[in-house]
Amino acid sequence: MTNPLRPFVSTSGVPRTRPREQDDDRDRELLGELAAGTPTALAELYDRHAASLFRHAMALSRRQADAEDLVQATFLKLATTRADLRAVTTPASYLHRTLHTTWLDGQRRAIAGERVVAHVTVVPHAPTPALADAIDIARALDALATPQREAIVLHLVEGLSFREIGRATGVSLFTAAARCRLGIARMRRHLGRPAGGRI
Repeated sequence: MTNPLRPFVSTSGVPRTRPREQDDDRDRELLGELAAGTPTALAELYDRHAASLFRHAMALSRRQADAEDLVQATFLKLATTRADLRAVTTPASYLHRTLHTTWLDGQRRAIAGERVVAHVTVVPHAPTPALADAIDIARALDALATPQREAIVLHLVEGLSFREIGRATGVSLFTAAARCRLGIARMRRHLGRPAGGRI
């Protein structure tokens, strides 16, 4: 079944992420190579994870340019970290946690923050029911508080478990699950859909 949220948190021109059953062994090898100073390892990690991290960044920043900058800052932090990358056991979760903390660092440095609503492009022809539904879902997702939007994107779009989301965002498994459930419930109310059904 097609994931109903994936099209609304992706941006044209950004490659789709690989399936969730990605090769963690290869990712661990690449982190080890990066720790050993092999520059090509960073490029391959970027190719393997940039799309997934971009969607996570969009859930946080809601602006394409800011999301792209956040992904770049995440890989820059990865390239210059003094942490022992060989000790990383769950590479995807580690990369999402690095992006999350990079975003938090930027928020703390901001003099004044403002919540930016994602721009919804209006198609010049009459919208189809599917397009109208897509716009409604995108708006409902955007209306959520950032922690809920982030949890939904990481769980329903990127396929991270609640435990992995907790590690990535610095909260417990139960808090990650609660954020996701609460966000979905609020989206359903926003959309006027019954609890328990599809978003």
